[in-house]
Amino acid sequence: MLLKILGVGFATIIINVLLKQYKPEFSVLSNVCGGLLIYLIVMSEGQKIIEEFVGVLSLSNIKLDVVSPILKVLGIGYITEFTSDIAEDAGNKSVSNKVVLGGKIAICVSALPVIKELINTIFSLI
Repeated sequence: MLLKILGVGFATIIINVLLKQYKPEFSVLSNVCGGLLIYLIVMSEGQKIIEEFVGVLSLSNIKLDVVSPILKVLGIGYITEFTSDIAEDAGNKSVSNKVVLGGKIAICVSALPVIKELINTIFSLI
């Protein structure tokens, strides 16, 4: 997996450097395509990690209702960072900042069930 990621990364860098010399308007597109390829490679491996994680959780007494929002928060964080980086590469720093703000708000909303469960657990112990 790492060699695939490195290969796509180096190829993207080389294509980007060449495009900036001859067709600068396509350099952002090459960054997006390279980033998406790397993202797809990582996600295929990430699915295996999630399956193992769920398998371990099924052996414990932890509810899947608590773990699911945590996985959503991780996914939102990665996708937000990826999108923000693309916007910043394209020269849209203000859009990048707004994407990050939107990601933070989405993370807060997704984390609410975990916070609610934590508060209920604390009150049940008191």
